[in-house]
Amino acid sequence: MDKVSASTQSTQVLSRPRTVAGDPLRRFLLVTLGLLAFALALALPAVVRSPQLSPVDEVAHADYAYQIAHGSIPAKGSLVAPEIRYEWSCRGVGDTPEPNCDSVGGDFGAGAQDYNFGDPPVYYLITGVLARGLDLVVPGGHHFISLGRCVGALWLFAGMLVLYLALRRLRVAWPIAAAAAGLLPLCPGVLAAASTMTSDAPAVLAGAAALYMLARITVQHRMGWVLPAVVTVLATGTKVLNGMPMLAVACVAAALANTAWRRGDRSDARRAALVCLAIPASFAAVFLGWGAYQSGRGQADWVNPNLGDGLPLHGSALGDLLSNLFGTFQNLTTNYWLAPQINGETVTIWATLLGVLLGAAPLLVMLISRTRSWGWGLGLAAFLGLSAVSLAVEFEVYTENDQYFALVSARYALSFLPWVIACLAVVAGRRRLHKTSVAFVGIGTAVMLLAEMGLFTLGPALVGRSAFLIG
Repeated sequence: MDKVSASTQSTQVLSRPRTVAGDPLRRFLLVTLGLLAFALALALPAVVRSPQLSPVDEVAHADYAYQIAHGSIPAKGSLVAPEIRYEWSCRGVGDTPEPNCDSVGGDFGAGAQDYNFGDPPVYYLITGVLARGLDLVVPGGHHFISLGRCVGALWLFAGMLVLYLALRRLRVAWPIAAAAAGLLPLCPGVLAAASTMTSDAPAVLAGAAALYMLARITVQHRMGWVLPAVVTVLATGTKVLNGMPMLAVACVAAALANTAWRRGDRSDARRAALVCLAIPASFAAVFLGWGAYQSGRGQADWVNPNLGDGLPLHGSALGDLLSNLFGTFQNLTTNYWLAPQINGETVTIWATLLGVLLGAAPLLVMLISRTRSWGWGLGLAAFLGLSAVSLAVEFEVYTENDQYFALVSARYALSFLPWVIACLAVVAGRRRLHKTSVAFVGIGTAVMLLAEMGLFTLGPALVGRSAFLIG
C-alpha cells in the first residue's frame, strides 16, 4: 500500500503543470503575446504618423543614444552629431514642423548641445545599440530616430509584462492583472514616452520592477537583498528619477524591519534592514558615481543653455518649493505632449478621466484595506512616492541654481504610474469587477486607436499641452 501511495504521489508531482507567477504556462504565454501585440498596436502607429520630434528634449536623447552606440559618451559642451542634426532638420520639432533637410546650416539654438549628458547611460546604450543594429538590416538611410522610437515599444512591452507579474504576486486575478497592464499604454504620457526617444521610455518598466520587489517582500516575505540592489542599479541607470520607486520599497522594508524588531524577531528584522540599506546604497552608487564621472569630462567652464527655464525664489523659499507637492496627482495623465496627428479632444477627455481614477486609487486601496496590511502599505507608498518626486525635483533645481519649477511635470513621476494602476487593480479585484475592468480598458483602447488613426478626435486638443521646464 505504501509503495502504491508513493508511486501515486510521484506521478502527481511529475504531472503537475508548469506555472509562471501562479499562471499555467500556456496562459502566461498567451498573455505575454497579447501584451506584446497590444504594445506594438499602440506605439507603432504613433511612430509612423508623427515624424516630427518631441519638444521634450528628444533631440538630445536621440543624440546621446546615437553617440553611445558609436562608441562615445556626450560630455559638457558636446555638440549634437551631424546625423541627428540632419534628421532634426528634416523632421522639425513640435506642432509646427518646418523641415528643410539642411544638415549644415540652420539655427539649432540650445539644442546644438547635448545637455542630457548627466543622465546615466543604461537606456541610451540599450536603445542606441538596438537601433544601430536594426539600421544595418533596414534598407535606406537616415532613420536612426525612427528605429530608436520603435525600440520604445519594447520598453513598453517589458513594463506591461512585469506589471502583470507584479499584480499576480499581489494576488490580483489574471483578467484584471492583464487589463491593468493594458491600461499602461492607454495613458497618453506613457504612449508619448514609448513612441519617442526619451529616457522616460523605461520609466514604467522601472516602476513595475519596483512594484514586483514590493510584492516580493510584503506578500511573499522574501527578504533577499541582492535582487533589489540589482533592480535599483538598473532602474537608476536608466534615469535617476526612475530609481525612486525602489527608494519607496526601501521605506517599506524599513517599516517591516521595525515591526519585526518590536515583536522580537531579530532574524527577520536584520534581513529587512539589509534590504532597506542595500537599495539606497545602490541608488547612491549610480547617482553619485555617474555624476562624479561626468563632472570631470568636457568643457570646464560649460554653462547649461537651459538655466533660464527655472524661476527665481520669491518670498518663502519653503513655500515655493512645496507649491508643487501634490502637482503630480493633478497632472498625472494630462501633462504630456503628443503630435497633433495622433492627439485630439477625445484623448484629452480620456486622459482627464484617467487622472480622476488614478489620482484617487492610492486612497481607495487604503480605505478598503486593513491598516498596516500590504494593501494599505501599497496605497501609502504610492501616495508618498508620487508626492516625493516633486520634492526631489525642486530640491535638485534649488541646490544647483537657487531656482524652482513653476510646474513639476508629471512625466518625472511616470515610474510611479504602475503603482497607482496597481492600486486601482487591487480595488477592482476585491470588488470582483472583472467585466468592468475589461470593458473600461476596451473603451480606452477604442478612444486611443481612433485618435491615433485620425478617425475620431473631436478636433485638435486644446489642453494637455503644458510647457515642459528643464532643470
